[in-house]
Order: sequence, then C-alpha cells, then structure tokens
Amino acid sequence: MSAMLHPKYYIDERSFSIQYMQRKGFTEMNKPHGHEGYELYYLLNGERTYFINQKVHTAEKGSMIFINPHDVHRTSSTEVQEFERISVNFSHDFIKPLLACSKHRLLPFPEHTNCISFPLREQTSVEQLLLDMKRECRLKKDGYEDVIRALLFQLLFSIYRSLKSGGQKDEPKLHPMHEKISEIASYINGRFHETITLNGLAQRFYISPSYLSRAFKKVTGFHLHEYIRHIRIREAKKYLRDTDEKMLSIAEKTGFKHISHFNKVFKDIVGIPPLQYRKKSRDY
Repeated sequence: MSAMLHPKYYIDERSFSIQYMQRKGFTEMNKPHGHEGYELYYLLNGERTYFINQKVHTAEKGSMIFINPHDVHRTSSTEVQEFERISVNFSHDFIKPLLACSKHRLLPFPEHTNCISFPLREQTSVEQLLLDMKRECRLKKDGYEDVIRALLFQLLFSIYRSLKSGGQKDEPKLHPMHEKISEIASYINGRFHETITLNGLAQRFYISPSYLSRAFKKVTGFHLHEYIRHIRIREAKKYLRDTDEKMLSIAEKTGFKHISHFNKVFKDIVGIPPLQYRKKSRDY
C-alpha cells in the first residue's frame, strides 16, 4: 500500500479540521467509530465502501458522504483500491453563527440518507470549495477562520440543494452479503433494548451462526456483540444528553440488565462514566 497523506489542518481549538488523502492498495478503518461532531467525506477519485449505522453505501467520484454526530461508521476498499478524498470534520458550534442567520435547516443531515452524488457540472465547484478551505487553513491569512466558515456554509447549502432536488445517490445493487448484513443491522437498531444473541439472529435470518459472525465482522468492522454494545451506548448517550432520567432507567431502556455492566461498557466505549458524560454534555 502507498499513500499520499497531507497534513491535517485544525483551527478554532480543533472545532474544524480538513485533510486530503490519496492511497493505493487495500485499506480499511481499523475500528468503526463515532464522534461528537459532523463529518463530510468527498471522493475526488476511486471508490469506497462506507458502513454507517445500519446501511452500506458505495461511494464513487463525486460522492459526498455526510455523517451526523454519534453515527457509527467505517470505510473500506472495494475492488477499485485506489482512491483520493478530502474529509472535513466540524463541530456544531463552529458553524452555529451562520446557521442562526439562515431560515433553512442545514443541520443535522437527514437520517434517511448519508450519501449524495453531485452531477459532473457541480463537482468542480464543490471541489473548489474544499480546496479553498484547505488553502485558507494552510496560509492562515487575516480572517481565515471566518472565510472557512463562509466556505463551509456554502458547501452545506450545496448539499441541501442537492438533497432538495433529488440528488440522493442511487446505490448500485449491493452484494447479497451486504444486503443481509444491512438488514440485520437495521433489526438491531430497532431492537437494541431487547435481548439479542448470535443464535437468535441466525435463526431469524436463516443463516448459520458461524457465517453470520464472519460476514458481520467483514462488512461492519465490528464483532456482533461489539456492534450491539455500540448501538446501545449511542442510544444511552442520547438519554443522558436530552433527559433527566436516572441511570437505572437508562440502562434498562438500552438493553442492559445490570447497572454495573452498563457503567463498565459505557466507560469502555466513551472513555468516561455516564454521569460525567451527562455533566460534560451540558457544560457546552
């Protein structure tokens, strides 16, 4: 594998970052992950497979993948192993001053889709916006942070207009294994509060437990039990941020039978205990 990895530029106490990357050979994200902010992933060339929450997407040149806070996601190579991309990460607070001036709802991104494909005539302008952001970060001229906010705001409007005009990417037909795993992941997302086992899923979806275990890891990057835990903790974080429910109630609503197990898994995944996460999320 060869790679051309440009510096990752950060501004405003890391509330915004941008990075260009070009790689050849098979690559995949070691571990699926989620984060507190938004991510935009634009493919300049090549092809990538993206697993987000419960869906598998194939991104091609001109595709924009957009990821909301806390979405569980992972990217990996397809048969076309060479690719070139620009990724942007930003917090809601970074763009909030401009969002407040707009009557349009640009964020969060819609949940029903995570991928659009810009037509060829629009790809040049989208790519120029991204390259201008990167250049502003590199040169750091007076007012560059405000310029980057304005460029990002313009990019968000390009996404918004594309979605409004029906620019959602028509997904190529997925491999049967990808379709089956997406179906299983969707089931888990809707039943995370229930008891879910490998054997139970295998029986429900008419496949062998061993095949399900291997295929799920290959497509999502998660072992099945890891994915279930991540989905449960993602939902627990919502309760902690948005409600005043007690820990025991949140644990039960997200599929944990014992509060001690909930606390341990939460800290393993998030890095801090649930109570500390609740306090931290409300300090902002």
